[in-house]
Amino acid sequence: MGLLRLLVTGAAVAAAVNYITKKRPDGTSIADDLKARAPEWKEKARPYVDKLKSQFSGMTQDQNANKGPYPEKFNNFSPDPDPTYSS
Repeated sequence: MGLLRLLVTGAAVAAAVNYITKKRPDGTSIADDLKARAPEWKEKARPYVDKLKSQFSGMTQDQNANKGPYPEKFNNFSPDPDPTYSS
């Protein structure tokens, strides 16, 4: 069953590559169109990428600012929280 799935997947990928690289009557292909439009798409995506980078760097800076020798939950640790209690 796995071999059959592998063969079908390989045939589908080969057919897709053949379709994308097939030359049209004007001598261009879909791959040529994608290559020509890539710089335009890159410029459109730039603001989103910069926004994500700034958000990510802000998160990592906040986490690094709160770092101490121990995790935050142990900052107010007391070895004996209620000295009057005895078991």
